[in-house]
Parts: sequence; C-alpha cells; structure tokens
Amino acid sequence: MRYGRRSNWRWIAVPVLFFATAVRAVPPEAAPPPTAAAATVRADGPHELKTPDAVLREVEDCASDAGSWAFRERRDWLRFLLGGGLSILLGAAWLWSWRRFFRRGGSSRRNWKVEVLKSLVPPLSVLAVVISCFFFSQPLLNSLPRRWGELDLRLFYAAVVLVVAWGALDAVSVLDRRIRRFAARDDNALDDLTVGMIGATLKVAIAVTTLLFVGQSIFDLNITALLAGAGVVGLAVALAAKETLSNFFGTLVIVADAPFRLGDRIQAGGVDGIVEHVGMRSSRIRTADDSVCTMPNSVLTNSVVCRSSSRGCLKHTLDLGLTYGTTPRQLEQALGILHEVMDDFHGPDDAERRPRIFFSGFGASSVNLKAIVWLKAPSFAAEEPLLDELHREIFRRFGEAGLEFAYPTRTLYLRNSNSPGER
Repeated sequence: MRYGRRSNWRWIAVPVLFFATAVRAVPPEAAPPPTAAAATVRADGPHELKTPDAVLREVEDCASDAGSWAFRERRDWLRFLLGGGLSILLGAAWLWSWRRFFRRGGSSRRNWKVEVLKSLVPPLSVLAVVISCFFFSQPLLNSLPRRWGELDLRLFYAAVVLVVAWGALDAVSVLDRRIRRFAARDDNALDDLTVGMIGATLKVAIAVTTLLFVGQSIFDLNITALLAGAGVVGLAVALAAKETLSNFFGTLVIVADAPFRLGDRIQAGGVDGIVEHVGMRSSRIRTADDSVCTMPNSVLTNSVVCRSSSRGCLKHTLDLGLTYGTTPRQLEQALGILHEVMDDFHGPDDAERRPRIFFSGFGASSVNLKAIVWLKAPSFAAEEPLLDELHREIFRRFGEAGLEFAYPTRTLYLRNSNSPGER
C-alpha cells in the first residue's frame, strides 16, 4: 500500500511537469535510429506496463530538470517578463492616446486618410507588442530543444500574419463605407448592390488567403488533401442545399444584371414596394401599407420585374374626371392649374422627371385628365404628407375656378309611342 500513502500534490503537478518532459527530452535529430532487432522487439514483444510509482518517479525527475532549467534561465525569465510587461503597457498607452486624439476632433475631418489611420491603429499596436514580446523571449527560446523553438517561431509568424489580415480587413471596411457613401449620391451610376458584393468578396478573399497561407506556408499542412476532402463535402452540401444555392446565384444575377437599385420601387411576383435590402438569399421589399415582404432571390430573378420609380423619387399617377359640361376654355384652365400645382413641387424637377399632364380621353360619364408626377420622397412614409398636400391644393384650386368633378351618371331618354304619326 505504498502507493496509497503518497501525497496528492504530485497528481496536481502532472500537467505542469509534462512540459518539463519536453524540455528534458533529447531533440529527435540527436537520437540514434533504432536497430532492426530493437524495432522487432518493440513491435512484437510484450509491452511492460509502468507502475504508478514508476510514473511518479519519472515525473519527479522531469520536475527536477524543469526546476533546474528555470533556475538556470532566471535572468532570461526576468528579462522576458519585464520586457513583455513594459511592451504591453506601452502598447496600451499608445492605443489610448490615439483614441483620445480621435475623440477630441481628429476624426472630425471626414477624409479617407483619417479613417484609414483610425482603423489601422489597433492592429499596428498589437503587432508592435507581439514583435517586442517575441524579441524579449529569444534567449528563453534558444535554451529550449529545437522542435519547441521551431514551434514558437511558427506561432509568432502566424500571429503576425493574423494581425496583418486584421488590418487589411479594417482597411477594406473603410473602403467599403466610403464607396457606399459615394454610391448613395444621385450624381453617379454606381450601384449599392455591386458595392456591397465587392466589399463582401474582398473580406472573404482576405480571410481564405490568410488561412491557406498560415496552414500551408507556416505549419506545413497538406492543403491539397484538405481541399480535395472539402470538394467532396461541398458536393454533398450542394445537393442538400439546392434552394439556398439557387438563391445565391440569383443574388449574383441581380448584381450583374442590375434590374434595380436599392431604394427603387418595383413590381415583381405580385409585390409592389421599395427595395430595402438585397441579401445573399433573399430581398426585402417594403410596400405602401408599411409591410415588409421577403422574397427569395431565385423567385425575384425568375419573375417579371417592373421598376416604376428610381431611388429618392416615387412615381404617382393621378386620374381626374370633369363633367361633360366643361368647355374647352375650362379644360385648358384645368390643365394649367395642374401644371401650376405640380411643376417643381417641393423642389426643382429633373429634366427626365417633369410632370406629364394631358387630356387622356372621353369616359362614360366624364372627360378624363391624367397626370404623372414624381414626388421627391425616399419612402412611402415621406410620400403620404406630400400626396395629402397635393390633393388638397388641386381640390381647392378646381373649386375656386368653378370646375366640376364628374361622377358616374346615366341619362335615360323616354320615347312617347302614342304621339301622332307613330305606329
């Protein structure tokens, strides 16, 4: 029962002392290759199980070697701890000073240089801290076996690549925001959908390139085998997610063909509304009653899409009917009143969006006028007060001019069959 009388602290120290085993181990290139007889015995002979006492003795030897190594390298340990701590403090102070500068007005100058600098300060600070800590850890790494030193070097390179990728993603985000603001203006033909797809594609490309570079160039992973396996898995996923892939390719068709832009009013698939968002799977369209319809992109691309209004202007068609007692002079007066009310309504009209007002024809009980006007409203909520004002003004001006609106009427002519000369 000698094993049961041992104290429990040795079992707690096993994870810590495992690292000591690696420190004490002989590098693999220095170990002599096993002979054929030894390999045969190792492969075919019986394996002797170590007793718990033997394991604990081996752990104690490793702990002793680790303690000796730590004591021997105590100056390098102290240099690493002091240098690494100072590097972290200086990096935090540097980052805090830049953030304070941006909060106090450095970011008020809305130019791309300030935005790029603001996005690159955090990754640059982290990169400086990583390089500084690695520099102070060099004496300790040189005292470790070669395989552990190589592993630490690979981890350092991987950390540098990840920080650089972080900075690249932040720079792409700044570029994406700048282009989106430019695309939101009406003085260019840049499409919001294309801009969003470009930003997302650049981010995915940076992430995939970073992972492949770290795996293949730093850790020597067999990326070809991984890609082959991913191809088989991708085929299975493609068969299982057929509809999702169909919607994704529908998004690509929308971006490439550009049948509409964000903010345009369209009619497609029985839905009439303003396009608010185009995602990788579906699009959101807001209707006049403030309902949001989500339509799969595959359905949207396979439907007839009618764009009735461009972004920032909503098309409105107004049909008016005057009584048949209206004289030609009054008809001309009515057309003039409509032009006076609708021309440059709440701002100057564009050359291609001027109101179109004309005498549309003869109805069953009225002479019909038709007006097509583009209201300067980006949404249905902004359009409602403009329509209310427009209709009130037309009603008031027609009343002052004595113009009568028609309503459905029917005139019956009765013929007297008992009159002289009738049979």
